[in-house]
Amino acid sequence: MSKRMTITAGCASLLATAPLDPLFRLFSWQLYAIGPVVVVTATALGARGLRAPVWAQLGAMAGAHVLLLSWLFGGATTILGIVPTPGTVVHFASLLRHAASDAQKLAAPVPDTEGLLFAVAASIGAVAILIDMLAVGIGQPALAGLPMLAIYSVPVAVLSGSVSFLGFALSTAGFLWLLAAHHIEHVRRWGRRFTGDGRDVDPWEGSPLAAAGRRLGLIGIVAAVLIP
Repeated sequence: MSKRMTITAGCASLLATAPLDPLFRLFSWQLYAIGPVVVVTATALGARGLRAPVWAQLGAMAGAHVLLLSWLFGGATTILGIVPTPGTVVHFASLLRHAASDAQKLAAPVPDTEGLLFAVAASIGAVAILIDMLAVGIGQPALAGLPMLAIYSVPVAVLSGSVSFLGFALSTAGFLWLLAAHHIEHVRRWGRRFTGDGRDVDPWEGSPLAAAGRRLGLIGIVAAVLIP
């Protein structure tokens, strides 16, 4: 799979986090969502650049994610501020307990407590790995909609009112983008394209069919927002 598909999976992961915004009082939580996605995507690009097998790509992404969490939240329990120890695992478990307690006691929008920020960073990084593996590792981008839907279900379950239409639209656009990128990649494998008059067409150049697909995708998102 190409670098473009890996980057698209990372961007789709970021767009999938948009519905979470109403849950937090401040915007700083987004940094803890962006960081893991960037690290996971960069690690995936490096592993695929080295032509590592799928299992090694998964291990590299998971390892990089753990190192990032250790650097952000491990504190004195880590070695050299980044390498986790058994004490780091105990500390992470404590942060998860605090996150669960905060989720029960606090009403949205919640403040940026350490436990909740750890839960955001850990879960978003895990979702980014899953999306990448499904969309790029095994080439099944449609299945990547399941972890994206899992993220969307969190504000649906927590918020008393409706979820912002903007968050829904961004998350849906990310999923459609992932599907479109995969199909372009699939068409690319057949070789180079040519127009009716024999002109060579760049593999990533748009086509009338692709333009129609984008319009239909936009119409679908708008209809899904307005009709309910």
